[in-house]
Amino acid sequence: MSLPPKNMRNRLLYAPCCCLCLALCAAAPKDSAKAPAASVPAAAAQAKAAARPPAVSTGPAAEVDRLADQLKSPDLGKRAFAAYKLGEMRSGAKTAVLEIANLLTDSNPVVRGYAADALAKIGPDAANGIPALANALSDPSDYVRGYAANALGHIGFEAREAVPELIKSLRDRHPTVRGYAANALGDIGAAIRKTLPPLYRELHHTDPKVRIRAAQKMGELESRTKMIVGALSVAMKDRNPKVRSCAVMSLGKTGAGAKSAVPALSGALKDPDRWVRTYAAEALIKIDRDGR
Repeated sequence: MSLPPKNMRNRLLYAPCCCLCLALCAAAPKDSAKAPAASVPAAAAQAKAAARPPAVSTGPAAEVDRLADQLKSPDLGKRAFAAYKLGEMRSGAKTAVLEIANLLTDSNPVVRGYAADALAKIGPDAANGIPALANALSDPSDYVRGYAANALGHIGFEAREAVPELIKSLRDRHPTVRGYAANALGDIGAAIRKTLPPLYRELHHTDPKVRIRAAQKMGELESRTKMIVGALSVAMKDRNPKVRSCAVMSLGKTGAGAKSAVPALSGALKDPDRWVRTYAAEALIKIDRDGR
């Protein structure tokens, strides 16, 4: 079994059975002496049916099952290929999320990288893999840590529980990992912002229990947003301009929740890197527009 396409392997190096449906069951009469004799045409039809090969389950679900089983193969190439193929199925592979997440502890870093990337492609439906991805942020491999952070960002809102781990990743020794972590925090902040309007409406609900739940939920989300904005504001001082750019863009994604970062963003308009300056201007516009 060959590994996934070469360009995919390179990207990871620098940045997780068919169910056979045996439906032929011939039940002979308990009392053959009393059973009516089969006609010649009927006997021929029975013989023809018996000669057919067993029916095989087909379709996306069967393919997911087959690939999920292949994730346990002792062969490195098969495990990596299965993870890659499941990722290409996007949300269609959501039933295999836990099996893919188990590969994040694989002995081979290439396999772990494909597993993290597959969960990123599955997106919000990969929420069950969040604990494993949060642990993978401490992986010894730089690109596995980066792809784990990227996956958490693609999962979005449900990954808010991994915010503390992502904040730690903003101090990772590798700039690519820090950039992925900053992007992920921005994506989670944006996802949180989208959930707020319904909660605002629930604060005026006639049922006091609904109002209490809404207030509690908003408190939790605002706390996460403050953590994200505070961490990204610090990341704007990163020595690497690409990381600073990611931090600035992510603050823009957070919208009005990033108002406290306006002074820092204003200062970024004088950054020596032109992309940081450009993204800072865009972020300030987004924050102002979202706050109206």
